[in-house]
Amino acid sequence: MVATGGEWSLQLWYNVKGAKYGFIDRSGKFIVEPQYDWATAFVEGFGRVEKEKKIGFVDITGREIVKPQYDWVDDFSEGMAAVEKNDKWGFVDKTGKEMVTPRYNRVDSFKNGIAKVYKNNKVGFINKTGKEIVTPQYGSIEPFAGGMAAVYKNGKWGFIDQTGKEIIKPQYNSVGSVGRPDATYFIEGLALVANDQSDRNPLFIDKTGKVVLKTRYDYAFDFSNGLALFSKGSKIGFIDKKGKEVIKPQFTDAQSFNEGMAAIMNKERKWGFIDKTGKVIVKPQYDNVFDFQDGIAIVQNGLKRGLIDKTGKVILKPIYEKIKLLDGGLIMVQQSGKCGLANRSGSVIVKPKYDDIKTFSEGLAAVELKEKWGFINKNGEIIITPQYAVVNDFKNGFALVQREQWKYHFISNPLLKPNKS
Repeated sequence: MVATGGEWSLQLWYNVKGAKYGFIDRSGKFIVEPQYDWATAFVEGFGRVEKEKKIGFVDITGREIVKPQYDWVDDFSEGMAAVEKNDKWGFVDKTGKEMVTPRYNRVDSFKNGIAKVYKNNKVGFINKTGKEIVTPQYGSIEPFAGGMAAVYKNGKWGFIDQTGKEIIKPQYNSVGSVGRPDATYFIEGLALVANDQSDRNPLFIDKTGKVVLKTRYDYAFDFSNGLALFSKGSKIGFIDKKGKEVIKPQFTDAQSFNEGMAAIMNKERKWGFIDKTGKVIVKPQYDNVFDFQDGIAIVQNGLKRGLIDKTGKVILKPIYEKIKLLDGGLIMVQQSGKCGLANRSGSVIVKPKYDDIKTFSEGLAAVELKEKWGFINKNGEIIITPQYAVVNDFKNGFALVQREQWKYHFISNPLLKPNKS
């Protein structure tokens, strides 16, 4: 029998012999006897189940809130789950009520109370009642940022607000941030747009569509920390929101400001950092650098990485193959293929000796040693000796572990009093 992880109040149980899925509670008591052909772990208190090639949902008591009737269902997000029937998509709520009858070609999960819906190769928005805030009419809708979303229609870009109102009619050839994972337009009140086919001479507009700043640059980025990166010829500089060149174009390459610092490259193709006045704080000396996070940045020379602070002080010398910032000010470092822990002052808490170290959860991090997994605390002390073939993160005081093939069980977090609810 195999149990798989999710929300720990109720667990998925797979009967290998009978090839059926059911659910048990933390004590091992069956809440739902194995009867499903397929099932998943719980998300937002609900698990997906399949019976006779149809899919539905059960809640944490094992009750079928949506009887298996759909061709496919997605996990719940913000209390709503996308469901598919006869190649059309809709939504159900947590009571099982079909809030949106399947009628769309495709849908995205709800985010901030709205979901994208697709029909006839056009995209729009609905709210949780199923009302179309934006009728599917756009070729593309980008993520919201600063209360606005870029929309594409008839080959031009414009903007809508969160009510779906078209604030700036599609009229621009390009909009900054489009195609990037995180939209940045209007986060600092202005958006980067361009009418030129080559995106030259970009403009900055406010949320009413008024052109606040015209430029004559080859390209520019959205404002970040009050300054926007621009390119003139082969050099890069920075302007403020009045268009003043606060930092003259002088760098071979650069990145936008983050935490008051911007990465810059010199003609020798070495990277360093400047502050918002243009003063070089970290002399260009690295082959690569990464943005500052909570006052520290990863730097790289060759294939080795280290850490510096905002004064340029070296916290960790570039001697590691991998560095990962963890919770609680801890840093995972890898050297010669082995992983250890350091803190933000540069002290090595655990010398690299583990094959892997995962992120911390409930004060413990999983560590692998000679193909066995255990857990350490934030002082690097072994709390649970490596002995398991597979471990999952602790959730609500419990972690699902596997010692032998097909045999899973739960262990409690020694640092916490188990939540018996």
